[in-house]
Amino acid sequence: MILLAIGVVAGLGNPVAAVIGCLEAYLLNPVVFIDFDVRFQLITTLVLITSYLVHSPRALPAARNEGSLLKALWAFVALGALSALWAQVSPEDTITAITELAKTVVLVTLLVRSIRNEKHYSYVITACLIGIAHAAFLHTFGVRLGYVPPSIARSEAGMLPDMHGSVMVLFFPSLVLLSMMGTRFERLLCWLSLPFVLSSIVTTNQRTYFLAMLVESGLILLAVPKKHAIRLLLVFAIGGGLFAFRLTSGDYWQRMSTITDPTREESANSRILLRSASQRILADYPFGVGYRNYPSVSPKYLPREALTQGRRSAHNSYFTIACETGIPGFLIWSYAFGGSLYYLRRLRKGGDKRSLDRISLLATGLEVGLYGWICGGLTQSDHDVDPAYWFIAFTIVLVRLRHQDAIRSAQASRP
Repeated sequence: MILLAIGVVAGLGNPVAAVIGCLEAYLLNPVVFIDFDVRFQLITTLVLITSYLVHSPRALPAARNEGSLLKALWAFVALGALSALWAQVSPEDTITAITELAKTVVLVTLLVRSIRNEKHYSYVITACLIGIAHAAFLHTFGVRLGYVPPSIARSEAGMLPDMHGSVMVLFFPSLVLLSMMGTRFERLLCWLSLPFVLSSIVTTNQRTYFLAMLVESGLILLAVPKKHAIRLLLVFAIGGGLFAFRLTSGDYWQRMSTITDPTREESANSRILLRSASQRILADYPFGVGYRNYPSVSPKYLPREALTQGRRSAHNSYFTIACETGIPGFLIWSYAFGGSLYYLRRLRKGGDKRSLDRISLLATGLEVGLYGWICGGLTQSDHDVDPAYWFIAFTIVLVRLRHQDAIRSAQASRP
């Protein structure tokens, strides 16, 4: 409550502080520790809106067409809301769920409008990394310390409002890159955080996030210039040794081995059944069954033994979006995230070919993080994880910061 009070006061005085307050309300997730109901995320969002209206910060000028990514998110929210009109089972579930998504998009919009320079962006990213470190530490040691109920630590959501492993995967590449190439404080923070993040991913016991982390590790080495890749080998050597010989057990590796033969394990084998059901749902409802209505429709397409408490999610981000909002919704949603990857790749490629400048470094962390999240979405319904939407805002800001740098360089070169 003390941190909330500090965040409210600071947020009312500065929109960037209000943005940080919103992000930390999600990442610190204080509802885990208290016995009474306080809607921290709602409070911090209201503070951000108030701060923005009071201070009216001037957003960075647009560089290209990156603002269309934000428009796509709002178009997706609008389509999701309209899908309540043809929701097959529960229009109420649609309205409730799309309202939560709209709150996230409000945050994304105000984040873009509040960050006005690279220093602000660095503050926000550092705050995210601190929140990730906190969530990973408590997910690993919270039960032993008596702060976290065992049921929360063992759940898929873990310490966070959304899928814990998915959020760790999103930020894992940034932690690796900044551990060697960030500022002094960022390097210290990332080196201290990485063991807990790795341990937290192990604690989820999910094959999806293990595979996503492997994909990200390979992509990091391919994405950075050779001299940086050589430096990063130290991080992977230490992290890999810690992961293989200290953090994991034989049971963990036995579960991970089923990746190569999905039919050996029941939950992995069920993904094949779910994929077939999702294809039939999409064929029957090309405009979707209504946002967040997939679980309610699933009993019509799955045998009773495949259901969990009478319903089942798609366990696939892409089938979930397509089946719930139809082909139009899937295309709009894909444009927002595909466009982000396009701009992030341009930022990574647009700098010095032999070295990564600050913006290229940050863009690489976001790009590879999104690739890991996309990989996870093949077997988990991770499409509504809030930080993935934050990454779209971060992308827009980085594009505009690069544009500002180009303008200043051009002005400085004039006689």
